[in-house]
Amino acid sequence: MYKKILIPIDNSIYSDYCIDIGIAISLKYGSLLVGCHVYDASLHQRRFRDMEEGLPEKYQDEKELQRQRELHTSLINQGLKMISESYLDVFKKKCRSANVEHEDILLEGKNYCEIIKEARRGGYDLVIIGALGLASVNENLIGSVCERVVRRLKTDVLVVKKRELGERLVVAVDGSMQSLEGIKSAVSFSRSFHLKIDAISIYDPHYHRVAFESIAKVLSEEAGKIFRFKEQETLHEEIIDKGLAKIYQSHLDNACCIAKKEGVAISSILLDGKPFDQVLRYLKKGQPSLLVVGKTGIHNTNGLDIGSTAENLLRLAPCNIMLTGGNIASVADPTVRSVEVSEKTVGDAKDRTLKTVLAGLGEDEEKDSSTECLPLIWTNVAREQTERIPSFIRGIVRKRIEKYANEKGYKEITEEIVNEVKSQYMGKDLSHSH
Repeated sequence: MYKKILIPIDNSIYSDYCIDIGIAISLKYGSLLVGCHVYDASLHQRRFRDMEEGLPEKYQDEKELQRQRELHTSLINQGLKMISESYLDVFKKKCRSANVEHEDILLEGKNYCEIIKEARRGGYDLVIIGALGLASVNENLIGSVCERVVRRLKTDVLVVKKRELGERLVVAVDGSMQSLEGIKSAVSFSRSFHLKIDAISIYDPHYHRVAFESIAKVLSEEAGKIFRFKEQETLHEEIIDKGLAKIYQSHLDNACCIAKKEGVAISSILLDGKPFDQVLRYLKKGQPSLLVVGKTGIHNTNGLDIGSTAENLLRLAPCNIMLTGGNIASVADPTVRSVEVSEKTVGDAKDRTLKTVLAGLGEDEEKDSSTECLPLIWTNVAREQTERIPSFIRGIVRKRIEKYANEKGYKEITEEIVNEVKSQYMGKDLSHSH
């Protein structure tokens, strides 16, 4: 799975952890490990220039100053290079001892910049980087180099906080393509390292309640009638909240199907609340050694470097954390906001409301619960077509499509199959096609 792995080295304890975990992964996947250290001689040269005015008078002659500059530059360059090579020697010694294929790279420049450049040009599948470096203090949650690398890379990144991968991992599931990549990585790690997997999915119905309470404080009685506030509130309480639970349960079911196909058992946990907060509570309670989470989530838009849930967990998770799927481009969701969609749905209640769709699909899921669900390959066109379905029912619709394809014996989900299901079960109104 991971054939070429980059490991930034800085002689910190977290750097040592990275080497150990990298070797463990290499032994399972046959990966090439590339140790990389970056030193910045120019920084010390600038500092020397800044301090020149404070040198004793005998050094203030311009010729003497120039001689001291050249001497300092030579010593610094030579000294930093020797120190850097000694850091990489630790990496090479461990790799040789484990009989792991490896290479080492010594780079000069700004640390995070050079790491990013190397990661981008080197064709790496994974970057393993310590959460903190040599300059860390007790108050640090995440080092600046680590955070800058994570934000700017599209490669999967394993941020190391503990020495080992341990016995159990948690994978966060939200139905996004990034999350799907995380599930695949989690299943692969489970098989290779015999780790137990907990798949956790969190839906957040509380936002809608808070939003409606806020709106109620500012809407006049006349505006409330125009907005049909009471109908909106009822829709969210009776449909959206229940629908969200079904959607996120379907994401968990899909994760279990993917794992089952690979012969891996998953424990699935559905919770409600703020996603990063609930994941963090679960981590602190269960104390797993690894969290796998998509770098961005279901609400990703192109250009987003990291999602808010992933960003919070990167800082606060007490275990190693792998961020996956950063190289997957999002598809813009042209649907209007949930409040606006809800208003339209209430207005069209005599026709085909969201309640009817959710109820119909829910009954269908119960009837078909005995049907074995096998993960299928989606064509890009087919997946993009379903992106036009409102986000709060998209997961259920995709699950219905996959079950339909399994029943028909299809091996791949194409645009034609999506249209078949749309015509048979949902009609054309939900796709918002133009």
